Amino acid sequence: MSFASLVSLPQRSSWTVCGEVREVLFWPCTGIRPRAVLLMIPGNPGLIDFYIDFCNELHAKFKKDLDIIGTSHLGHTLFSDNRGQQYRSTKTYGLEDQVTNTLAMFDIIDQTYDTEERPRMLLCGHSIGSYMAQRIIAVRTDRVARVFSLFPTVDKIADTPRGRQLRILFWPGVRQVVAGIIDVLRWLLPTSTIVRLASLSKSLGDTNTRVVVDKMLHGSCVNSVLTMAADEMRRIVDLDEELYASTGGKFVMYYGTDDMWVPEDRYERMRAVNTQGVVRLCSGGISHAFVTAHSAEMACIVIDMLTDELAAEIEDS
Repeated sequence: MSFASLVSLPQRSSWTVCGEVREVLFWPCTGIRPRAVLLMIPGNPGLIDFYIDFCNELHAKFKKDLDIIGTSHLGHTLFSDNRGQQYRSTKTYGLEDQVTNTLAMFDIIDQTYDTEERPRMLLCGHSIGSYMAQRIIAVRTDRVARVFSLFPTVDKIADTPRGRQLRILFWPGVRQVVAGIIDVLRWLLPTSTIVRLASLSKSLGDTNTRVVVDKMLHGSCVNSVLTMAADEMRRIVDLDEELYASTGGKFVMYYGTDDMWVPEDRYERMRAVNTQGVVRLCSGGISHAFVTAHSAEMACIVIDMLTDELAAEIEDS
């Protein structure tokens, strides 16, 4: 038995990217070198801890061939840095800040594997993470082999049932008030009480509820989450048809039914626009927020996608 086999996964670390400190989780391959590297880009809220069960399933299947790297969005979470110190940025980050820094992180990862036998670079984006992956492949087309877009919010987010329901939370002033209330509650109430209150929603499950309370329910984090969401409503309007016309063959896209963030007409439109790629509609009742209850089911679907991708890598080598 090697020492490496005793190390619990995922490995946790912090990276400094363009002066910003990011939370990073890493599932290293056990082979001599990875055949592919998968960058997991979360939705909003962007806590990579939500995706641990999902990525654990992927790693268990492909641990000899695949490196998996996941990152939280800037400002969305409290985490331990490489010195073991609790880190929480007090800055507020919008959508463009997140896209620019995630692209820089992709470049760092890509350059780290700068060898003669470079692995395939894969992106897996969930919800708004799919939009961020879309932005990355637009400028790194030659380096991204495949994008797996899960419940992609890439088209008119504000004009959706959930976007209309929640829009008041994204207004200037309102989001600062919400963030302030969170800080007051943390000052007044013990954490155990906040956990019980958060559990009343019954939508996250015990583990994710604790993650939210411990890592995200802080005023500055909530403000960044809502600021990013406000940018999403304002900026993501028209589908980038030119991108899908030129690089659509690199996309594998998975849409849900009864998705309040991505109505089924968006699936129909993407099928019409992206005729080169794979555009699928869920038949198993998996929800948009699959990390709350359907991580294993979603992982099985992505495992099938990755099996095809890694088989293609063998054929090309």
